[in-house]
Amino acid sequence: MSSLYARLLGASFENLSPVLQRIHDARARKRYAGRCTIERGRGILARVLATIARLPPSHEDIDVEVAIECGRGGETWARRFGTHEMTSVLRDRSRILEERLGAVTLRFELAATSERITWLLRGARFLLFPLPASWFAACEAHETTDGTQYRFDVRAEMRGVGLLVRYSGWMVEHESRIE
Repeated sequence: MSSLYARLLGASFENLSPVLQRIHDARARKRYAGRCTIERGRGILARVLATIARLPPSHEDIDVEVAIECGRGGETWARRFGTHEMTSVLRDRSRILEERLGAVTLRFELAATSERITWLLRGARFLLFPLPASWFAACEAHETTDGTQYRFDVRAEMRGVGLLVRYSGWMVEHESRIE
């Protein structure tokens, strides 16, 4: 069975660095741990929306862990930023990556080079209600590697609201159980 990312990226998946291929391979369970910094939007509306989406609070250089469960229907990413948990479900919807975070569903087109995966936002929903993609034009996410570490940089902004969250950091594969 091919992995979610192998299906979404097609031939580009085979050209990814080994670090990026490994985090996105078809193994049923994977665990990663590392460090990251989180900046959360300060406005009242930004805080409310970030809470609805279960986004992590601001913190400098905090422990980050992720447990990835892969199945036929997609992947579940259970992240822990310090003590804050954030779980999302990722699925392939007609070669578009759909990520559900609480009441919010985001749709991304993925683009890859050997050392980088870029997530390009193509749509969003709140519950069943579609939201204009133009509201999220400043959202971006990148996955990279330095050859040994998996690195991530995620920025979510909303027009008229400003920054919701930005988190960036690194992780390495971790064999022990994340509680």
